[in-house]
Amino acid sequence: MAIVVAVGSWTAATMRVETEITEFLPAEDDRELAQLVAAVTQSDLTRTVTLTVQAEDLATAARAAATLGAELEGASEVAWVRWGPDEDLERAFYEAYFPRRLGLLADRPEDVDLSAEALRVRLDRLRTELGGPTGPFLRRIAPEDPWMVFIDYVERLRTALEGELEVRDGAFVSQQGDDAFGVVLLASNHSPFDGAASRTLLSEIDAAFAATEAAIDAPLTLERATVHRIAVQSEKTIKADIQRVSIFGSLAVLLLLLVVFRDLRTLLLAGFPLFGGVAAGATAVHVGFGSIHGLTLAFGATLVGVALDYVAHLLNHHYLAPNPDGAVGTARHLRPGLLLGAGTTVAGLIGLAWTSFPGIRQMAIFTSVGVVVAVLLTLYVLPPLLPAAKTTPLHARIGRWCAAFLERAAAHRGVLLALPLIAIAIAISGSFRLEWQDDIRALNPTDPALLAEDARVRGRVANLDLGRFLVARGDTFEEALERNDALHDLLSEEVRAGRLERFRSLHALLPSVARQRAVRGAIDEGAWARTETVLGQAGFVPTMFEPFRATLQAEFEPLRWEDLQDGPLARLASMHRVPLEDGVAVLTFLRGADDADALAERAESIDGVRSVDQGALMQRAYKGFRTRTLELMVVGLFIVLLIVLLRYRRLRPALAAYLPALCAAGATLGLLGWFGIPANLLHVVTLLLVLSMGVDYGVFMVESDRGRTDGAAGEEGAIGDGPATVVSLLMACLSTVASFGILAMSESGALQALGLTAAIGVALSLILAPAAWLILRR
Repeated sequence: MAIVVAVGSWTAATMRVETEITEFLPAEDDRELAQLVAAVTQSDLTRTVTLTVQAEDLATAARAAATLGAELEGASEVAWVRWGPDEDLERAFYEAYFPRRLGLLADRPEDVDLSAEALRVRLDRLRTELGGPTGPFLRRIAPEDPWMVFIDYVERLRTALEGELEVRDGAFVSQQGDDAFGVVLLASNHSPFDGAASRTLLSEIDAAFAATEAAIDAPLTLERATVHRIAVQSEKTIKADIQRVSIFGSLAVLLLLLVVFRDLRTLLLAGFPLFGGVAAGATAVHVGFGSIHGLTLAFGATLVGVALDYVAHLLNHHYLAPNPDGAVGTARHLRPGLLLGAGTTVAGLIGLAWTSFPGIRQMAIFTSVGVVVAVLLTLYVLPPLLPAAKTTPLHARIGRWCAAFLERAAAHRGVLLALPLIAIAIAISGSFRLEWQDDIRALNPTDPALLAEDARVRGRVANLDLGRFLVARGDTFEEALERNDALHDLLSEEVRAGRLERFRSLHALLPSVARQRAVRGAIDEGAWARTETVLGQAGFVPTMFEPFRATLQAEFEPLRWEDLQDGPLARLASMHRVPLEDGVAVLTFLRGADDADALAERAESIDGVRSVDQGALMQRAYKGFRTRTLELMVVGLFIVLLIVLLRYRRLRPALAAYLPALCAAGATLGLLGWFGIPANLLHVVTLLLVLSMGVDYGVFMVESDRGRTDGAAGEEGAIGDGPATVVSLLMACLSTVASFGILAMSESGALQALGLTAAIGVALSLILAPAAWLILRR
């Protein structure tokens, strides 16, 4: 007992609870896409936060953005923050791109036009702009760049990366109708699914905005587009549900035991196998996975309902049908049935430990280990500690009620036969109405107000669809960039044709080395001679541009990823680059596609390019897994039938143990269909638990017929240990329904699915197990 307490205490003190819904992403099926989606959820893309501050005019909005950005600089959870063009970024642009500008002359080699007429246009523009606001800067770089290649490229870059953002008084602003917004962009130091870090970040943003309001002294409204806020809300919901389940579920079980047995010692002892099972399951997951998901913990917390089956069975037989050898003798008598029940429960769940969903594997391991430990503690640790058999008046009265019920029910087997027939009818008819919802978002619904705010903010900045994007993948980064160049060319044509509004690609920041060399190679040897002629015609002194001539004659060195890594440019590029286990992916985001599916088909004609619709991908993955889980359920049911046949060696008791679970599970799905409740993956997973517990109930009823010698059936018509068994099932069912019923009232779709399915299925099992036993016994 001390070992169990010590292990449980260590796990509670060191256990790390996760709430990432990515634990319910597939890890193996369609490995490439699944790996990509999982990588995206951990990439810089998800760590980026967009803030907009609404003000009465653009000038105030610009001041608010600058103040808010400055307040956030140095915050503990802010990796970087931008509220306008900064000198570091401009310097980084110059240092990275100016020496390599000839490879960036155009997007494609075929777009390079250095005819005399094209050069005349460039130089006329240079002469005009030398007298404008950028004149001082142009006079410094013109001797090395009379074609204004660098200026043109920076302009293309700004358009590609900042979209509709304008710069006002040194700050990013956005105008939508009469509404003015200041814009601040930042990234967090940690993943948005790190709950503690995300809460700190959100608090720092709130504090910075409060300081901004005080400094600006004008009406301001802050809105956010961030995964962090959604993740924190999900974590808060799940933790609240876990706390509610743990407190109220445990109180319901303890109150039930206290009311029935009225003995504090029995109450404390009965709770030990429950505690031991939960502690063992949590420890197994903690050691095996390094952390435990909130949904797994909530699911495991309901293990008290399963474990109480064994405890209630032992206690009720010990008090209502005492054994001459005391509780140890009762445990010895019940041992075959309890081990069989636990074995069928584990057999129904352990197959899930080999699924491709880490979260589902956690649930399977938690429950399997917990059930095994709970039944072993019930059989071998609890009995010697129990007091002598002493039935309370209420307990005895319940036993007499159950005995009278069984006696009357046994005399009306024809009426009892209607119960499984009704269950079968509900299962068949409801199956035609049942709808499957294969969407991960249904497991973790988000506050609609948060989603609406997120959409509004993105619409003010870029309004790109981050849930659907194109991926250019390569074994090396250079190969991925070359494929991304081809994708960029195709999407540019789509924009020109009016089939796509805009897109954001890494090509704007970093074309492939091959593309840069091809563009540089399109500059012919006569380009300088023509430039020199046009310079003279335009009134320039050609000798002033000798540095540019030297650049044309020098060996070209292209821009590479390493040139961007150590500066502010990396912040812009990192959201497009996703390292994979066996390569690199480059992401391109779209907006305003007339026909997204047709565009995806054209894009995928490029080697190494794939279209990723995260919602559709998860839907396909979940549908496939649900189908395989249902197949696994059929296989598991067959194995369970073989187990009970091997135990009883006769068809009638085997069917009495087996059919209640089958009918209860089918009727549960049927009721979901009749009430219009969409079923999802976790309904199926919980159905495995219902089947396992239903078989437990059936096994316990059949075992009650096997007499004190564990051999022949009892006397014809006698009900043997039936009353004690029914009392056990009644107590177990009430505790399980209480635990899972609380889950059914959760705000989380995942926990609702767990709770509702289990509560209905277990209640039906309680009704059908005694009925099947009475119908099929001799």
